[in-house]
Amino acid sequence: MNNLAINKELPNNLLTIDQSAYFEVEKKQLYYLDDIKPNIGTGLKPMYGQNETVNRYALVRKDTGQLLGIHSEDYVVRPYSVLAEKVNDVIKEALPNYEEFEITTQDHVYANGRKYRRDINFWNKDIQIESFKHKGQQEKIIPQIRIYSSLDGQWGQQIMFSSMYMWCMNGMIRPDWTFTVYNKHSSRKDISYSVSEFRSGLQDHEDLGNEMFKMLQRKVNTSDVTELFRKTLAAKPYKKGLDIEHDSILVLNHLDNLWCKYNDRYGSTLFAVYQTATDWATHPITRGSVYNVSRKREKAVANMLNSKQWEAMYGHW
Repeated sequence: MNNLAINKELPNNLLTIDQSAYFEVEKKQLYYLDDIKPNIGTGLKPMYGQNETVNRYALVRKDTGQLLGIHSEDYVVRPYSVLAEKVNDVIKEALPNYEEFEITTQDHVYANGRKYRRDINFWNKDIQIESFKHKGQQEKIIPQIRIYSSLDGQWGQQIMFSSMYMWCMNGMIRPDWTFTVYNKHSSRKDISYSVSEFRSGLQDHEDLGNEMFKMLQRKVNTSDVTELFRKTLAAKPYKKGLDIEHDSILVLNHLDNLWCKYNDRYGSTLFAVYQTATDWATHPITRGSVYNVSRKREKAVANMLNSKQWEAMYGHW
């Protein structure tokens, strides 16, 4: 079962995607009308000057006419499909026998084409979590490549090696959470992604599996868990004039509910704490854009994993 090829049809043979990542974009010059003379009280029609161009261009989808973003002339339009194909080429080079692997992909096109995300899952590189099963299937972690890009200027081109927990579908976050590759659309150089970076991601995945096993052995108490969340994920900046600690009750309540869920499943372990935090980041309940909130929360979890509260709970091995 191999689906490394980019989804060009709806639906493809494995997954249904909302929209294709293949569409053309037109760059349109913006301008303004100079020297408008209303001729108030004269009975004459308004007089308009010449159109004056500005250093701004509208990006418009040719197929739908949808406005995607407004940018300066420095902005380089880079099709989503080209980025995805570039990563595919690296995978093929790193895994000459890639056709023997079980690889699935899913493309997400958000906001009528303004944003794009692609997930590539490698099922043959799973790490099984012993003693835990879901519906008869062994719980496991699989490596995943995530690709991000946008045409509205909010996301640069980004490639990240991640992992997914195949029960709750939580994204597995590391303390050194960073994008392997990042490229601004104003950069004249195309994004690069190497075989060594891909192989390094696979090694990081194996290291993460070792961390998970350690977390399953580390016992914690609920008061310390609450304090960890209060000082990190639920923390808010100090409000001016208030000499008190300020945190989000709503976030704490949500985390407390998730903690009960994972505590019941994995016991009072650091692994249950980790799953609570990654669930909160991966599956946000929000009125805003889920994909934006999720990415912001992933960064917050990464910061939590670097906090002194987490280090105190984790201890030394």
